[in-house]
Amino acid sequence: MAASALLALSAGAALADVTEQEAIQAQVAGAMASADYAAAKCPKLGVDKERLAEQIKKSGKTAEQLRATEDYADQRNVVETMAKGEKGFMVCMLLARAHGGYGRGIVVEKE
Repeated sequence: MAASALLALSAGAALADVTEQEAIQAQVAGAMASADYAAAKCPKLGVDKERLAEQIKKSGKTAEQLRATEDYADQRNVVETMAKGEKGFMVCMLLARAHGGYGRGIVVEKE
């Protein structure tokens, strides 16, 4: 269930009138929330900064604007809530695989 919660949020809200630009913004903002958590709490994970910069540019917003979105806040809250649960140790194992679409490849396993 933990993986499905992360995956559900990473896909962004499934709304009928979501534009491609809004989907990009939602997916990148969610991946940024995971990346910020991973950078602070998951020593075996890293952030592909080049990929992140490309996706931020594609979103049409700045990193600060994306961090101020509901999508970022929702993903951050899910990750933090899961981390506090009895299976919190699994969060770092899931983050590198939790995002698809425009958020894919932002959080990566360190070699």
